[in-house]
Formats: sequence, structure tokens, C-alpha cells
Amino acid sequence: MPFSLPSFRPRDEWEHDKWDVEVGNKIDPDDENSLLCSACCLPIFSTPFITSVDHDHNLTMHDQCANDLPPQLKGHPLHPKGELILSVHNNNNNNNNNNNNNNNNACSRCLTICEGRFYKCRDSYYNCRFKLDLTCALTIKILHRSHEHRLTAVRGKSYSFVCASCGTQHDDPSYTLVRYKGHTEPFDLSYVCNSCDFWIHRDCALLPNAINIDDKLHRHPLLLTYPGQGVSMVHVCDICGGQPEGMGFYACFYCRYYAHIKCAIYSNPHGFKPVLLKDAQVPALLRLPMANENTSVMPFIRKKDVTNGGDSSSISSITSTVRDDSKLLLLKVHEHPLILHEHHPLSTHDVARVCNTCIQIISSTDPFYTCNFNFINNNNHNDDDDHEGQCQDFFLHTCCAHLPATLVSQHPYHDSDKGHPLTLLSKVDTYSPFNLFWCHGCWRQCNGFAYACTECNFYLDVICASMPASITHETHGKTHILRSTNFTAKSCSCCHEEKIFNLEIGYECNNCRDFRIHAKCALLPDTVTHRFDKHPLKLVTTAWARVDPDQEMFCEICEEGMSMYNWCYGCDKCDQLFHIKCIQPLDSLSKIKLGFSIRVRGHDCPLECVRALTVARYKCDHCAETIWESGKIAFECSKCYYKIHKLCAVEMLFLTRGKVCKKT
Repeated sequence: MPFSLPSFRPRDEWEHDKWDVEVGNKIDPDDENSLLCSACCLPIFSTPFITSVDHDHNLTMHDQCANDLPPQLKGHPLHPKGELILSVHNNNNNNNNNNNNNNNNACSRCLTICEGRFYKCRDSYYNCRFKLDLTCALTIKILHRSHEHRLTAVRGKSYSFVCASCGTQHDDPSYTLVRYKGHTEPFDLSYVCNSCDFWIHRDCALLPNAINIDDKLHRHPLLLTYPGQGVSMVHVCDICGGQPEGMGFYACFYCRYYAHIKCAIYSNPHGFKPVLLKDAQVPALLRLPMANENTSVMPFIRKKDVTNGGDSSSISSITSTVRDDSKLLLLKVHEHPLILHEHHPLSTHDVARVCNTCIQIISSTDPFYTCNFNFINNNNHNDDDDHEGQCQDFFLHTCCAHLPATLVSQHPYHDSDKGHPLTLLSKVDTYSPFNLFWCHGCWRQCNGFAYACTECNFYLDVICASMPASITHETHGKTHILRSTNFTAKSCSCCHEEKIFNLEIGYECNNCRDFRIHAKCALLPDTVTHRFDKHPLKLVTTAWARVDPDQEMFCEICEEGMSMYNWCYGCDKCDQLFHIKCIQPLDSLSKIKLGFSIRVRGHDCPLECVRALTVARYKCDHCAETIWESGKIAFECSKCYYKIHKLCAVEMLFLTRGKVCKKT
């Protein structure tokens, strides 16, 4: 058993049962293994750290090494009769005496050179040369991505335990064999969580975050991964075909390719090449946030899917196999001929074009399709109010017009093992005459196209179905790759909502254990516009500080209190904050394309779908009850001010066999 000491830190600070997932640092993952603590000389890893300048030198230290190193140690088990004092290694020793200096600075236990900070006997001036480096003198605890708790750095026989990362015993380390009291003993460095019986060898703790292996095996970079909330350990190794060994593995989430650490690294030391995450060509990697609410994510997702080698076998984290020729889709999504517009910018008076498939705005640079009737009527300036049979508001992104017709789901509510593919539907009429359905990926109502398994009553809107396996988000670092996951009881770093019963599609950092985000939250744009502020509103992703700690901040729209920890939108020039849920392009109706019309008996004009508002005397003209905002949508005639509840509209449509004449 490797030598270890009780912690010199206060017991209540490190009690294991009080730990949750500790917040790690946000250092670039490419640097966390190479950046060393200036005190204990161990890698920083994921440990919180501080930086300072001392005698014109930049110092980087673990939080414990910076704040909790006692200046003296009395009665140390390895030197009980003397007093050890904290010392600093002097880098200005005479170069001609390096060998002598190294011998004098060797740790009396492990014989490694004491660099950074160490303890030495106070009686060193009287020929007591006893020294201990920090790992032998104290219980140095670090945070590593492989485990949710702090790990203690210990030196001892590494081959006496099975490494939790690779699942194997490491051989005797030839690089640290030392002579101690006439015996040759290996003093190797490992990291352990005693409460969890978790061990990881130094070699595995320093594994590269990304590697390239032989193209004959796999052509994409493989990312080092440890099981977390959304990644299990049940994957079979694609190199040897064996079952999981250890908690760590290398993975390509785009192709769902997995490899044992021992197969990818140790079995063939010359068969892999470490690669920095910033240089790794991760396929279909989507970089978020989008610029503004007028920038649709679908063209970016589909472009990534097409340009990454043209591999259509895995287009997203929850879909993989194309079962049909997507070129035929264009002929099935609409009953009228469609016209392609490569470049058709909006004028200042035009209403924004919204894609009928993904329910996102079509920007002025996006090519799109429109219905031939729509194009003819607009060019002829037809003012006829009777739009029945005409498609005044039908638009499609070109990328959305060529979506795969059939996909295989990997969502936990609809596993691919059932053998039920998801079929793309342009209309979902199961529950509503308005084509409304609940998306099982984000739990929002949508009236766009859906990938559906009607046998299981399972639906995904096309954005949730097309989200890639990996993303990055600017608020968490450009080199922190977020992998697809499914939310359970863990809270989102954006909205802090916990989905206990409804599993949502989301992402968690492949390097950090404390950052996870719903897909719908990750898609929030960097800026939005709102009529309450003349400036663009900026997405606020960090806890904002109050000028007056006792002053509560309120949303400018709903006038309710703001949580300083939830993401929001703000204008620093006007000192205003806005709930995300209060901004219309981003709220719970953001996936419903409003404006479609219906006809009901008893009113000659078409009724247009609008947002339901809670306003005095805003009553339904059918049942005379108040129309509440909680109803989400309502129907009204802008000419006659005739209005009805959504439920009343459903009743009137079914009872009178009314006709839905959707613009969408």
C-alpha cells in the first residue's frame, strides 16, 4: 500500500459526505496536463488554482498549495523528533554544483528532487539534511476529470492496484527506481480517492485529451472520455471487440466508435499520435452561440453534416442511419410546385420569412424555396383576403427541403433497439387540427415538420433530431468539447432546471464535470433585439453583480425578480435585464409558427392564430370566458375583432367539420 498521511486541512472542509460535484477550473484542456503547480510541481489538472507574480516570476498554484500549506510541521511521522519548516527551492544555485545540489535537495522518502516548495528540518544548519517534498509531507488533493471527488497524490507501488482509468495493473516503473536503505523499491506517483476506492496511475492521469490512430482503424480524432451523466460504460471496444475495461475510453461520438485505453495507447505505443483539441478535426462540430435571433442553426448543422467527409451514416447524436433517398423529399413536403430563391433579400417592410420545417427565420443570405402560388401572388400584389387554397406563407430552407426521410433514434424514450425508425412528417395530425405536437427532445410544442414513430407516439422536431454529437459553447471555452447527453436529475448550467421525469436532449463537457446544458439553452443566440430597448441585448452567461447588494433586479418585461445565477439577456448601456422566457423569439412558443388561419362556422372571415394575451375584457366570442395567456395561442379576426379560445376552435372545427387553411 502506498504511503499516505492524514490531511493537514480542517476535517470538516474535506468530509466526503459533504461533497457534490466540485467546480473545476476553466483552463484550456490542452494545458491542464502540462501546466504545473509552482509549489508541489504536480499538474494543475482540473483543480482550482491561483496565479500571482513573485520576484518577476509568474506563479501558478493549486488552491490548497496557495492557501493551506502550514509554515511548520511538528511531530511528523517521518521525522517525529524534529520540526520541519516550509522552504522554497532556489533556482539560482551554481550550475557547476548541480549534481551536488540535486543530491542535497532529494526528498528523504522518495528521493525525487524537491522543487517548488518543500519541507526541511529546522536543524539543517546542524547537518540534519532531512527533506520532504509536498506529496510525501502532506496530503495534497487535486481535482481530476476522471473522478468527481478530490484525489490524493501518493507515491508507492503502482503495480499493487488496478488503475480505474485503463482497468489494468501498471508494470514496475523503471524511471523511478531508487535505492532506499539498501533496497531497490519503486516509488511511483498515483492518485487515489480512499472513500471511493478509486485509483488512477500517473500515466493515465496524463493521457492526451485527443489522439489520432491508424486511418485503417478510424479516420476521425478520438476523445478521451470518462463515464458521466450521459455516457455509459457498456460500449464494446471497436479495436479488440472486448468488453469495457476501466472507466476511461477513447471515443468518436460522431461515428459511435469506442476504443479501450490499453488498445489505443498501451498496446501500440507508436500507433497513435496525440493531437491538441484546438487542432482536432472533430466531425460535425457545431460552434455556438449563433450570432442573433435571425441566424438559423439548421444551415450550419446540415453544412457540417455534408462537408465532413460526406458520411451520412451518423448525422446527429440521436440519429444515425439514412433509410431513404432524401432527394425525393422535396416532392412530398408540399402539394404545389416550389420555386428556389438563391438570393432574395428582404426589404425593410417585409415580414420575416420563417421556415415551415424548422420554424426558424430564413436570413437574407440563406437560399430557400417558396410555393409557386406564394411567389405569383406576391409579385402580382394580390390583396385578396381569401387565402384558402393558396400558400401565402410557405417557406423552406434548402437544407430543410432535403432532410433525410428516415432516421434511427438514439433517444432514451425511443431506443433504436426497438427497430422503429423515425419518419419525417410534414404534418402531425394525431392530437391537433393545428399540426401541434410535443417534441420529446425539448418538451416544447411545435407545428413544423417532425421525425416521428407513430407506433410509439414519439416525436422530435427537426432541430432536436438534427443536433450534432458534439458542440462547443463560447461561454465555456472554445476548446471544451461538449458531448451529447440526456438530462435526468442534473440541472442545466443555463436555466438550472432539473428534468426528473422528462428527459431532454442536452450536452455536457467532455473535460469538466460541472458544466451541462440543454440543447435548447445552448441554441440561445448571442444577441437579440426587443422593442423595450434600442440596443441589441447581450446574452449574460455569468453571475452578474448588483451595484447595491440589497437591491433586487427585475425583468423589464414581466417585472418579476431576476436570479443572478441564471442566464439572461441584458443591456449594460441602459442597465436593463430580461428573462429569456420573456423574449418572444426564445420563449415557449418559439417553435410554433403563428399566423396560420382557420375557418369556422358562424364567422365569414378567416381567423388567424395569435399569441394568447391576458388582457381585461379579452373574452372568447364563442364561450364568453376570458382568454388567458396560459392557453398559449388563440384565434382572432383582425378586421372584426372576433376571437376564440384554442379549445373552442378545436371544438368548432370538429363539430362543424370546419376547414383548416394553414399558411404554413
